[in-house]
Amino acid sequence: MDPRARHEGRTKTEIRMTDENSFDVVVVGAGPVGLTLANLLGQYGVKTLVVEKNRQLEAEPRAVTLDDESLRTMQGAGLIDAVARDVVLGYGVQYFDWRGKPFASIQPTRQEYGYPKRNAFRQPMLVKALFEGLARFPNVEVRFGHELLCIEQDADEARCQLDHEGGPSVLAARWVAACDGGRSKVRDLLKITLDGKTYPERWLIVDLAERTLALRHTSTYCDPRRPAIRLPGPRGSLRYEFMLRDSDHDEDVLNEQTFRQWIRERVAQDAELPLVRKAIYGFHARVATRWKAGRVLLAGDAAHLTPPFAGQGLNSGIRDATNLAWKLAAVVRWGALPAVLDTYELERRPHAAALIRMALRIGAFMQPKTVPGAWLAQSALRLACLIPACRDYILQLRFKPKPQLQQGAFRPTAAHPRSELIPQPDVELQTGEIVHLDSVLGEGFAVLGWDTPAFRAQAASLLPDGAPGRVVAMLRADEDFLPAPIDAAIVAVRDRGRELEKTLARHDAVAWVIRPDRYWSRLIDQNALASPARQSSQGDSHVPAHQALA
Repeated sequence: MDPRARHEGRTKTEIRMTDENSFDVVVVGAGPVGLTLANLLGQYGVKTLVVEKNRQLEAEPRAVTLDDESLRTMQGAGLIDAVARDVVLGYGVQYFDWRGKPFASIQPTRQEYGYPKRNAFRQPMLVKALFEGLARFPNVEVRFGHELLCIEQDADEARCQLDHEGGPSVLAARWVAACDGGRSKVRDLLKITLDGKTYPERWLIVDLAERTLALRHTSTYCDPRRPAIRLPGPRGSLRYEFMLRDSDHDEDVLNEQTFRQWIRERVAQDAELPLVRKAIYGFHARVATRWKAGRVLLAGDAAHLTPPFAGQGLNSGIRDATNLAWKLAAVVRWGALPAVLDTYELERRPHAAALIRMALRIGAFMQPKTVPGAWLAQSALRLACLIPACRDYILQLRFKPKPQLQQGAFRPTAAHPRSELIPQPDVELQTGEIVHLDSVLGEGFAVLGWDTPAFRAQAASLLPDGAPGRVVAMLRADEDFLPAPIDAAIVAVRDRGRELEKTLARHDAVAWVIRPDRYWSRLIDQNALASPARQSSQGDSHVPAHQALA
């Protein structure tokens, strides 16, 4: 049956489900979060449909910052080259006081996850790269101009009724992922509310083209008279953001003469650049009361709304997609229990909420109310930067909440109750080639540990039953590759920078079992390798159901 055919007058029971309108996962929304999720599901072989109510990809340049974790996800999705072409890698932030004088800067150099901490991009370019990436997968389809009308669920499936040019149609899915933004239709249909606050402050966004200054860093003007931000981007793009006052009227601030004068007061030569877009927005700090309702899961802005001051709204959504994708694949393809999906909100909510709190603190600093208040805050930061430890804490973005899981699909230990995102240093292959670690870990689970006879004998048995996996044996920085029996199932690498050695030592472990999203699911000590008996995670009654893939 053609899913575009008209169905007027037919009831739900009269619409016959076929392969053309039955899917493992339906993703609602073809924004960056939905398309990231679809690319990851495509890699895992999950039959996926993306439905988008608009007739084409979004063209508005909304988010402007990608962090190192998001670029790592792009690498995992096989799209880092396509995405990085349109990204300004490794920019910093310079802070200016109310007199226009610089007083602090954040220019992180650490790259523990393989990429710079802050990277400028333009959302339409990212969305285009993600959409084009889906052409690799015969198991993924996108349908534009399809608007979701309602969702019905039972114990076996969710049924989505859509409206489009051909008339209404009904799709069946084992799971539905709502990636349809802050005004999520899915969230409304499920009657899920948002906790938190909407703030009265509003900001004017002005996007410009053909900038003439090559400076790559963001400038933040902490001026109580008119807080402002200047954000250079790729291909000569430039964004200004200005905080509005209660006395400002929309028609006045959207007048080009008005905002071009504001720009001229900051950087005179920017004032005449071609205008791309102007818009007024407010900001929210809200989190959905629940992220899962039956067979429907919320992700991105549908699940949480983050103030813009830390540049983490989209990045939090990409983290959602990275976490959710492998768990959906585990349930629909790898034989895992559906309880694994219950860990999605359990793992993601605390970190998303922590980033919202961080953004609010940064926003309070960026939006001083008075000159005396600005002087006090800015003087305190100047003094703090005189102390090396404080300066490093600020300069290297160490105040950003760490990517840790407080509970979820991993096996904690008494010494290490929280799982962490493992670092991604460069490692050396036996051929002498230097590559990022994730490129040898594969797309599924991995066991990574020191190359010993015990590790080679036992590592494969530590991989979860039914899931794709790889064993990676690691040499220390001062060890050579030696001729060894050929084992095509094991990849050997050298920890040339000792980063992995330091991290394993901190965990009192000799190996990790690593999830597809690169958090460790299990720490392996020497005693675990010494035991020849396999402990199957699927059949161990002492392992909770939600840890069945740990």
